[in-house]
Amino acid sequence: MTDERRPAPELPAPGTIAPVAPAVDAEEARRLDRRRFFRSFAADAMKTAATVVGAAGALRETSAGMASAFLGSVDAPPAPVAATAAAPSEPPSGFRSAFRLEPEQVVLLDQRRLPDELVEIVCLSGADVAQAVRESVVRGAPLLGQVAACGLALTAGRSVSSSPHARRAILFGTANALRNAAPTAAPVRNAMDRMLARFAALGELREDGASMAAALRDEAEAIVGEAVIGHARLVAHGAALIAANPPGVEGSALRVLTIGSTGALAGGQVGTALAVVGAVRDDGRDVRVLVAETRPWLAGARLVAWELAQAGIPFMLVGDGAAAGLLARGEVDLVIVGAEAVARNGDITCDPGSYGLAVVAERHAIPFYVAAPLSTYDAEAEDGRALRAEPRAGTELLSLGGRRIAPEGTPAVNPSVDVVPAELLAAILTEVGALRAPYGTALAAAASTQPAASRAGDPAGLDGGPTDPAEAEA
Repeated sequence: MTDERRPAPELPAPGTIAPVAPAVDAEEARRLDRRRFFRSFAADAMKTAATVVGAAGALRETSAGMASAFLGSVDAPPAPVAATAAAPSEPPSGFRSAFRLEPEQVVLLDQRRLPDELVEIVCLSGADVAQAVRESVVRGAPLLGQVAACGLALTAGRSVSSSPHARRAILFGTANALRNAAPTAAPVRNAMDRMLARFAALGELREDGASMAAALRDEAEAIVGEAVIGHARLVAHGAALIAANPPGVEGSALRVLTIGSTGALAGGQVGTALAVVGAVRDDGRDVRVLVAETRPWLAGARLVAWELAQAGIPFMLVGDGAAAGLLARGEVDLVIVGAEAVARNGDITCDPGSYGLAVVAERHAIPFYVAAPLSTYDAEAEDGRALRAEPRAGTELLSLGGRRIAPEGTPAVNPSVDVVPAELLAAILTEVGALRAPYGTALAAAASTQPAASRAGDPAGLDGGPTDPAEAEA
């Protein structure tokens, strides 16, 4: 895994605008360009990629253009060059994809370095991706499922000349490493199951390593393409639900409390819970986001606040311990979070702190929504007790920014997730609609609409899914 830095270039100047008074501020014009791009991107995902057929090929063909738009280049994205990181007084502007799949590598935006620096990490194999996930280079369950699939595809490409038995051992070992790198993230397990099912359908001991690698590459691209489409649909359903049942005082800003990173950084291209908030704003409702800061990684302060600032959405940072009091005082209209995994009965795992917010939200009749693409559905978990909740290293709590903040020898417990029971949820937002209780029935029906894990006989790995948006949402 290599670390390559790129400067954060200025976005291209907007096109010529007829003189108006007062003059348009240049920085505001750039922010408007960014917002227009994301709205257009999500609309295109809903409109032109509404069918999964051809999604992977379209994603491959437009990846350079997407990178250009994120980086602010009108031509091809710049080649990697050594660069001096942005000074704290000049934080990076513009946005880029949280990851890109290129012919022989996966490029990850290093989330550890935000908001002060835009730094990319290049991964050449599945082992590199697993290391990056373990080291929290990237976070967010929906994103991790996509990059894990891309990592396994890279390993398949690097194993073309291996013997069939060796190739099988390499792929299974890499898949296990990727699963173990993010044990609580259901999308990673689901992606690995799907990739290995494709491998099995083609014949695990197939002699032709090149065709096997091509098939797994197509399967990974299909997983990414379907995530883009699915997240855009989820966002549309979430915005429609909130518009149909508008909380808060009519005519006033919608006050939304969120915890955890759930924007494009955590979703890959579109995002989940945070993207729903953006869609509500784009639909014309004023919004104000209260962002829980989330120790120990301070994802709220470093990532969520950064994404909201990029999108021009008003927000305020809130200490985790103060969030429940805001709910009790009536200063929040709704809570929306993402999910690491969803059990068959609707119990979820999500960022630590979410359980307390869900309890207080129910106590004060405030809707608690979960934005959970169906990649987070864990069909093997009957309820929350079966969902994986392995703790992270307690040492993460003992330092901040590389500086020790607790006395030597301090013990620490560091849960990786909270389990929130289904009865505390107002709705689960998915790509096939907003699901309501009883969640077991609703989730089973929704999961049955998803593409089959094994698609032998389909070279592109893209059949088996609905080809019409209405069919997918029926």
